[in-house]
Parts: sequence; C-alpha cells; structure tokens
Amino acid sequence: MTRRDLSPKVVADPISGLVDIRPVLPLVETPQFQALADKRQLGMTYLVFRSATHTRFAHCLGAYKATCELADRWLLAGSIDQRWRDALAVYALLHDVGHPAFSHVTEDFCEMDDDEMTMHLIDHELRDAIGACGVEFPLVYALASHQHELYRAVHDKNVGMEKLDYLERDGFYTVYGRPPGVEYLRKYVYWVDHKVAIDEKVADHAIDAQNFYMKMYKGVYLRKSLVIAQRMFHKAVHRLIVCGELTPSSLPEMTDTELLALMFMSGDPEVRRLYRLLRTRDLYREAIAVRPERFVHETRIGGKPIAAIGVSQVDMDRLIAAPELQKSNHQRLDDLEDRIADATGIPRGGILVVPVFNPERFKAHDVNVLGSDGNLHSLRDRRPAHFAGMEETARSYAALRICATPRHRAALSEPATAQRVLDLVLTRAS
Repeated sequence: MTRRDLSPKVVADPISGLVDIRPVLPLVETPQFQALADKRQLGMTYLVFRSATHTRFAHCLGAYKATCELADRWLLAGSIDQRWRDALAVYALLHDVGHPAFSHVTEDFCEMDDDEMTMHLIDHELRDAIGACGVEFPLVYALASHQHELYRAVHDKNVGMEKLDYLERDGFYTVYGRPPGVEYLRKYVYWVDHKVAIDEKVADHAIDAQNFYMKMYKGVYLRKSLVIAQRMFHKAVHRLIVCGELTPSSLPEMTDTELLALMFMSGDPEVRRLYRLLRTRDLYREAIAVRPERFVHETRIGGKPIAAIGVSQVDMDRLIAAPELQKSNHQRLDDLEDRIADATGIPRGGILVVPVFNPERFKAHDVNVLGSDGNLHSLRDRRPAHFAGMEETARSYAALRICATPRHRAALSEPATAQRVLDLVLTRAS
C-alpha cells in the first residue's frame, strides 16, 4: 500500500468540519456532482440574507459525512451490513444531484421533480461512477427510488441526516444559528423494525428540531420578501420559455449562473426588466394581504400602505385550492394580474399575485420513539399539544399577497380598491 492510498482527500466545511471524500471521489469528480457547486441551496434567499449563498454541493457533502457516521454506528450495532452501509453513504452524497438551477424555485417548470431526476441520473449517467466507488448499484437505486425503507436514514422528514444538515446549514447562514442539540440527536437515531427511530432520551431534542424548522419557515423560507422575489423569478423563467429561449428539459442541466446569464442576455424586454429588478433588489411591494380571520392580526404593516383583510376559513381554502392561484399555473397567474390591473386602473406589469403556500405541505410528521420497554412509540401520541401547535403555526402562515410596484402600492391598498380586488379574486377562485 502506498502513501497515496493512505492519504485522505478532505474538503473543509464550516458546518461539518473536514469531510474525507476519498471513498466517493469518482462520484464527486463527475460533471453532474460538480454542477451542484453552482446551485444555491436556498434559491433566491440571498436577496434577503446575503450570506445564504451556500450550495447543494456543500449540503450533499454534509449529508454524506453525517450519514457515514450514522451508518457506521448501525453497522457496529448489527442493524445493517457493510453493503447497505456503503450504499447509504453514496445515496446521501447523491440525494440532491437531480436539482435544477435555483433548485425548488424552478422545479415547477421541469418535466421531472428533483427525486425523479436524481433517479434518472443515477440510473443513466452515474452507474459506472458508483461502481468505481466499490458500491453495489442496485442497493443505491433501491434507496434513491425509495423502494427500500432504509432511505429514511437520509430522507426522514424529521431526523434524516440530510434534513438535519440543511436545518443546521440554513440556520447558520440566515438568522437563527444552529438548532439546539442536533449533534446529540444524531447519535441516538436507530434503525429498528425497518423504521428510523430516536431514543426516548432525545425526544426533547427532536421537538427542538421541529420547532426550529417551523421558525425557519416563518422567518426564512416563507419570508414575505422572498416569496415575492420567487414569484418575480417565476415570471422571468416563464417568459424565457414562452419566447423560446429556454426549454424545461434544459433546466436540470443548468447552473444558477447559466440561468441568470440567460436572463441578462434575453431578447425579451420583460425578462430583462424583471432581472434588473431582482438584481437591484427592487422588489414588488405587498399592498393587499389576505389571511384567515383569526390570523389577520399577524400581518406586519408597520405604517406601510398595506390592506390586511381577514376571510373565513372556507374562503381561504378556496384561495388555496383555486386552479387560478396555483404557483405552477404561470399563465393563469399572469392573466389574473392583468385582470386586476385593468380593474384598478394600474398599468399592466404593475401587479404581482403571490399565491398561498398550502399549509398542508408543512403538516407535522410523526417521529418513532424507542422506549425503555424496547417498543416503538409515537411522539405525536406522547406530545399531542406540540403537534397541534405546529399545525396551527403552519396555518397561520397562509396568506394571499397582491403586490404592486412601489409607485402603485398606495393606490392598490386603498380599502375600497383592496375589497374590489379580493371580490374579483374570489370570483375567479369559485
């Protein structure tokens, strides 16, 4: 054995420390994985949190290191064998390789979602590199396709290694710092009866991680400025597709820089206008906020011209479900914006509709708890008030925002105008 064989190859990461990538170097060196270094983890979030430029590349390395440590403990405990240990590590490394430029911001335009694209790349383009790492391809594919429940070691909604990594990473680069107790929590995650479970001694740490997740949604992921910026970005991407300068099939292969360059060089004046506004952070401003009546007081006005309107839960559910108001129905949203502009006398292009993010998407997922009796228990059953509180918090985020360019914001927020706009939207949502 040579010195070269013994020498680690490390990448320094501010969250995970030193990550030895030597066992998976053939995969790290592929063009598909290298492209993740130019795909931001949080899409447009850097427009508000200027340090949030961390990448899918860094996140995948962090998930890989955490999964290696977890799988080594499971191997030592006899919960899995070496073959599955190695497959888990590779799946963790590759779990986000299918993300398009700007990740979830552009996913609605793609022909496959990120999980499907990941499976496609693993099956058609990365098979040889997986083999070069000495890992069995069928096992990696079984994890990536979620055919084997062991995938939850990486992808569990609460305590999966990639979930805990992005909570730490996103919190570090935005406003909340790291969630408390995550490193301790990781060490008490088990594989029991083909299920991911936590030791009951770390139940409070799992609850802390869930609470941190909800704080991140309210303060970061669904922050008002960010959902407005994302809708503007959606409009620009939609225009690129309409004018024939971009095809949905090309998005997964593009990096963030390449997509921004396409906007900068576009022959479509509307794309260039939206790009300039995003580049200078000259965003549309919220003028009308529509929320459930019992949460309307949570609208932050701060002396700004914003009309906060409370509606019944029935009407809110209509706004959430309306085909006209789905964030993936880009042309319908554009048409609705033109209707509002015509009804209010505001020039077309001066209105931006930001759809409701369905709170059901953030429904709290249960956690399996390994009790001192040796049986698995439900954290939801043990802490029902905690789960009810999380679900109420998710419902409080629901808001339909009608925005305007700064010069038209005050006119749109006038009470009579705002009510007329709401009536129009509710009619379209019927």
